[in-house]
Parts: sequence; C-alpha cells; structure tokens
Amino acid sequence: MADIGITEEVDELAVALVHALSRQDGEQALALALALDPLIGDRPALRARHATWTAQAHQIRGEFEQAASMIRHAIALAQAAGESDALPGLKALKADIVRGKVASKTADTLPLPDTLLGRAVSAMDQGDLEGGAALARQARIEAQSLGNARDEVFSLLALARIPGQEDSAIRAAFTVADASDDKNLVTAVSRAAGAASVALPKKVF
Repeated sequence: MADIGITEEVDELAVALVHALSRQDGEQALALALALDPLIGDRPALRARHATWTAQAHQIRGEFEQAASMIRHAIALAQAAGESDALPGLKALKADIVRGKVASKTADTLPLPDTLLGRAVSAMDQGDLEGGAALARQARIEAQSLGNARDEVFSLLALARIPGQEDSAIRAAFTVADASDDKNLVTAVSRAAGAASVALPKKVF
C-alpha cells in the first residue's frame, strides 16, 4: 500500500509540474521538481523526464547555466534508460537553451541607452556614423577617466564601425582588453577582429 501511495503522489506531482511549466511558472515548477526528486526512486525514464522538466524550469527563469547543466544530465539519463525516442526533442531543447544563454550574455554586454556609449551605438544603428563616432570618442575619454576598461573597449569597438578605422580601433580595443585581464572583453574583441578580418597581435608568455 505504501508503494501505491508513493506512486500516486509521484504522479500528482509530475502532472502539477508539467502544468506549471505550461503556465511558464518557473518558480512553482522548480518547487515541485524539488519535492518530486526524492520520490522517484529506481525509475530511470522518470528520472530523465524530471531532469528535463527541471531544465525547462530554469530556462523559464532565465537561469541558463543551470538549464544547460540539467539538459545535459537529462540527455545522459535518457540514453542510459534507452529512451532513444526522446533524444531528438531533448537535443532541440538543449539547442534552444544554448541560444537563450548566448542571447542573455549578449544582452549583458550592450550599453545602456541613456549613456554616451549607448547613444553612440544608437546613432550608428540609425546610419549617423559621424554623430555616433563623435559620441563614441567622448565615451572613450569618459571611460578612460573612470578607469572603466569595459566601456573603453566597447567605445573602441563602436569606432571600429567607421570605415577606415577598423584596424586601429580594434587593435586599441585589444590592448585595453588584454591589459584588463578580462577574458570576456578579450573574447568580444577577438570576435570583432574575426568579423572585420583584423589580425590581432599574438601574446608572448
């Protein structure tokens, strides 16, 4: 009888969890996933679905690092459980989570619209390269005065959008990023250099 009771509770929690996900209620879904976890026992297929649901809950909450970790775990569990039919859907969910993770990181690097740098980027986006360049130069001076390597790098990358300034601006941005020891800044400059076909100096250790 105890096993029947546990099975009924597991089924009720699983259904409630799926409903929470359908409502895009990530907080409730995570709470239900936490309650369901110790009741699953030796049910490999359900363990894989539980990991998938947990990944989806984190995704809804914008917690892409946790979502990516859980979906990888879900894929491994599904493979171990012989749930081959579920793999295409899980891999599609993984790709969606990765896209969300990338988009989130990109959003974090965008300048605030009410800053000099934000106004520079906005002007350039609207085709006003001259006005955007003037604002970007001001933004760089301001960043230098504040010792703000991140804003100085992105000001220089904005200037790299001006025809004829790609090489000098990207190389200057690399120098600042490299000196800051911020790997994210170095990566951003490297990507810009690749897109503009600008050769960066190789580091000597």
